[in-house]
Amino acid sequence: MNKINELLLQIGKRAERKDDDYLVKSFVQLGHVFTLLKSDDNQIIHGRRGTGKTHLLKFLKNKIYKKNEIVIEVDMRCLGSTSGIYADTTINISERSTRLLTDTLCEIHQAILDQISINSDCDISEIAPYLDSFVELSTNTSIDENKAIEEMNGCSEEHNRSTDLSLATTPSLNFKANKSNKSTNSTSNRTTYSGREKLKLHFGAITKSLQKIINLIPNRKLWILLDEWSEIPLDLQPFLADSLKKILFAIPNVVVKIASIEHRSRFRAIHNGLNIGLELSSDASTSINLDEFMVFDNDKDKAINFFKELIHRHCIALDEDNICSESPQKFISETFTQSSVFEEFVRASEGIPRDAIHIISNAAMHSENRKISISAIRQSARRWYTTNKSKDINSNEDAVHLLDWIINKVIAEKHTRGFLVRSDIKEDLLEFLYDSRIIHLVKQGVSAKSHKGKRFNLYVLDYGCYADLLSTKDEPKGILFEEGKYIEIPKIDFRTINNSILDIHEYNSTGLLPLYNSTDDIYLHAKLNGNMISLENEINQELLNTLPSNFNKLKIKDTVYIPIIFSGLVIRTELGYERSTGAEITNTFNQYFSDINNQKKPNNISRALRENETVRSEKWLQVHVSGSTFVFSLSDDWQIHWNEYFKVENLFQTN
Repeated sequence: MNKINELLLQIGKRAERKDDDYLVKSFVQLGHVFTLLKSDDNQIIHGRRGTGKTHLLKFLKNKIYKKNEIVIEVDMRCLGSTSGIYADTTINISERSTRLLTDTLCEIHQAILDQISINSDCDISEIAPYLDSFVELSTNTSIDENKAIEEMNGCSEEHNRSTDLSLATTPSLNFKANKSNKSTNSTSNRTTYSGREKLKLHFGAITKSLQKIINLIPNRKLWILLDEWSEIPLDLQPFLADSLKKILFAIPNVVVKIASIEHRSRFRAIHNGLNIGLELSSDASTSINLDEFMVFDNDKDKAINFFKELIHRHCIALDEDNICSESPQKFISETFTQSSVFEEFVRASEGIPRDAIHIISNAAMHSENRKISISAIRQSARRWYTTNKSKDINSNEDAVHLLDWIINKVIAEKHTRGFLVRSDIKEDLLEFLYDSRIIHLVKQGVSAKSHKGKRFNLYVLDYGCYADLLSTKDEPKGILFEEGKYIEIPKIDFRTINNSILDIHEYNSTGLLPLYNSTDDIYLHAKLNGNMISLENEINQELLNTLPSNFNKLKIKDTVYIPIIFSGLVIRTELGYERSTGAEITNTFNQYFSDINNQKKPNNISRALRENETVRSEKWLQVHVSGSTFVFSLSDDWQIHWNEYFKVENLFQTN
C-alpha cells in the first residue's frame, strides 16, 4: 500500500478520541463559523452527527486556554444514572431533572477544580472554600414526607415523716419531730421524621457562590462547553435548560456553548401552564448550523475547498515522514487519479466530514498501491451506506417505507435525486431520515410563481441511495426536473415546481408501493434494473506526470496551442472518444489539466484549430470533416511526438 493511502486509513473518525495537538493541526476554518463561535454570546451549535461539532468545541477550548481563561468541557453522555435518566414511574420528572442538574453542576465543579489546580495564576487556598460551598449547595438534600410528634408524661410522689422524742437528764424536756414530702411531675416530647431524602437546590444561592469563584479566576471569565446535549432524554431537556439558564445565564462573565442535533433537541416546553427552558435567539443564539455549509449541491466551490483542506490537514497531522506535499492542490493530484474523482468524492460525502473520512479511508484500503479512482469512490460510498448509514434506520420500519416511496418517486419516476417538500409541513419520519443522513437539506424557502405564498424545502437523496445506478441508463440526471430540463444548480425561485414536489400527505393516505421492511430490499430492484454502462476510462496518471512544471508557459513552435490541444486530445482519446470537436478538447483540458496544474483556462482553441496552420500541420493531428464543422483525432504514431515534445523516455514503447 502506498504511503498516502496508509495515512488516509489512519485519519481519526471521532474527535474525542484524538489529542488536542492533532485536533488543532487538522482543524479547517469554515467561513465565518469560528468567528461567530468565539464571541461572548451564549450559543447553540446545531449539526447532525459527523458534522464536526465536537472538533469545533475542542478547537475553541484550545484557543481560549491559550488566552489564560478558564474553559471547561462537559460531555453530557457521561452524566446521569439509570434512576435519573430513564423512565421510572416512581420518580416524578421534576426530581429526575434535578438529579441530572446536580450531576451537571458537580461535573462543572470538578472541571473548575482541575483547571485552577494547573493554573499558576489561581490561588487554590482562596478559591477552595467557595468551591466547597458551590458543591454543597449543588447537592443539598431534604426529607420531604411524614412528621410525627411523640409526647411522654410522667408523675411521681414521695412522703417522708419522722418524729423524735427524747427526755434529757436535765429538768427540762427535749422534744424533736421531723416530717418531709416530695412530689415529681415530668413531660417529654420527641419529634420523628419518616420519608425519602430528596435533592432541594436553591438557584440563587448557587449562582452567588459561582460568581464568587469567577471573581477569583484569571480574567474573571468562565467558558462552559456542553457537548452531546442531544444524548439527554427529550423530556428532561427543557427542565435542565431552564435550570442552567437560571444559574449560569444570570452571570455576565459565564459564556455557555451547547452542541446539539437540532431534531433531537427540545430546549423549551410548557409545564403546568408555564413556559420553561431556553428561548432560542433570545436566551441563546442559534446562528451556527453546520448542516448548511458543506453540501456539494449547495455550494460546489466551497465544498471542494473545505474537503480538500480537511483531507490534507488530517494527513499532515499524521505524517511523520514528510510524505505529504505542502500544497493541498498537489496533494490531491497525488492522491486521486484525476480532479473529477476528487469532485465525486466530495459529492459522495454530502457535506458530512465523518462520512467523508469513512469513504476515503475505505477507498484507500481497497486501492492499495494505486491512486484512488472514481470506481473506488463509488464502491466505497455504497459500502459505507449499506453497512452503516442505512442500518441505522432499519429499526424504524415506517421510515424504511417512506424512504422506499421517495426513492421510487424521485429516482425511478423522475430520474432526479432531489425533491421539494412544503416547509410548513412537519413530518417526523422525514426528519428522522434527515437526522440519519439519508436525505440532505440543500435549500430552505424555495418559492415558485405557480405556488404563490408557499415555501418549500429542497432535499436530495444521499449519494449511497443511487451509487449503484451511476453509469447506467437509470442514473439521476440532475437535482430537479422542471420546465422541460434537468436542473443541476438549485435556485431559490422557479416559475413552476409541480414536477418536483413530493406530497407527504399522499404517502400517508395511500401507502403506495410494495413496502419493504429493510433497506437491503429497497435496492434489490435497482441493482437488477437495466444494463450497466462501463465506467468512464481512468486517466493514465503517468501520462499526466510527464508534463513539465512550466506547462502553463510552455510553447512549441512559438505557440501555446500545440501542447494544449495535444494534451486535451490525448485525454479525450484515453477516455474512449475517437474524434473530438474544438469545444470538447477545451472542456477536457480545463477539467483534467487546469485544475491539477493551476493552469489559466485557455480560450480560442477552436479558432486555432480552424485557422492556425502551424497547429493544423502537426503530424500527430488528424483533421476530419463532419457536416459543416471539423472534428479531430490522433495519428497512429502520436506517442512518438509526445515523447519528443515532453522529453519522455520509455513512456511509450515504439518500434
